[in-house]
Amino acid sequence: MSMQTWRVIERQLETAPDALKRVHCLKLVGAMEWAPGDWFLVRPTNPDKVVEDVLQALALTGKEVIQLRRVGEMTAIEALKRHLEITQLDPAVLNRLQRQHGIGAWPDRAAMAAYANRRSVLDLLCDWPQVRQLGRALLPLLSLLAPRFYSIASSPLVSPGEIHLLFAEVIYRACGRTYCGAATHMMAQLEADDTLEGQVQTNKHFHLPDKGDVPIVMIGAGVGLAPFMGFIAHRIAQGEGGENWLFFGEAYRDKTFLCRAQLERWAAAGQLKLVTAFSRDQVQKIYVQHRLQAYRDDLMRLVEAGAYLYLCGDKQCMAPAVLETLSQILGDEVLAALKVENRLKLDVF
Repeated sequence: MSMQTWRVIERQLETAPDALKRVHCLKLVGAMEWAPGDWFLVRPTNPDKVVEDVLQALALTGKEVIQLRRVGEMTAIEALKRHLEITQLDPAVLNRLQRQHGIGAWPDRAAMAAYANRRSVLDLLCDWPQVRQLGRALLPLLSLLAPRFYSIASSPLVSPGEIHLLFAEVIYRACGRTYCGAATHMMAQLEADDTLEGQVQTNKHFHLPDKGDVPIVMIGAGVGLAPFMGFIAHRIAQGEGGENWLFFGEAYRDKTFLCRAQLERWAAAGQLKLVTAFSRDQVQKIYVQHRLQAYRDDLMRLVEAGAYLYLCGDKQCMAPAVLETLSQILGDEVLAALKVENRLKLDVF
């Protein structure tokens, strides 16, 4: 994969200092072109603490020489730092362990996927002592470190050559300890004039309508807001007058209202219809799907007017709940027609 070097302009915290989550906006400058809705791929390195604990669990010094398929020969510490996936657990690793070493009791691939979900390699090493006994032989069985995809949160019409990324620091527990995600930990340390290796990846299924006078309805939660920041800025810069609706969900208005100042400026100027849902600001939790129900008449009007619907966020809970709500409001036939007409677009993770 051909990566380019990008220079950091700034990194700012979008959540309150005492918020339970930390979301940052990272601004980069480079030479690649992009369109709103495209992704930015980051090549991560694994946190030192995770690398050290994996080495310790496998009784390795880090100086052992290993051979990685498609990469070559290197030391164990270099492989774990730069080339192997360890903050996440690929179900394919379980398949290799079971097939090649008879380790594991997963009846099928679905069971492997269920076990691997939200677990890391350290979890595997804690749960299965037989895996620890493999030592350096485990490393070639691990999956290669994959690039991370982030939706671009800026418009080339407004910020030429300047890519903005919204990302939440990933914190997870393994073996009774707290660890950080590979890419988000790395990016959370960046300061102005630092550099980052990355590249633009086209996301042709999540672009704006060709005509700027067509209404758009954007539905996002958390960092799922990112592509919509680029969408709104781009549409305003085009000046073609299509309605821009954003349904945005987060936990707390005062602590986790991402990009609040800019969103409220757009709304005050009449350039954006902003509908928010802050789930934990009241006893009964309110999510974006509840706001959609409250605006069902507007939603039906917009769809009849040819609106494109965009959904960006968590594929486990948020996306299914929103799609179910859209089906209730619009009906299964209308929702199916939107999919066929490519007017319902998803970017879920």
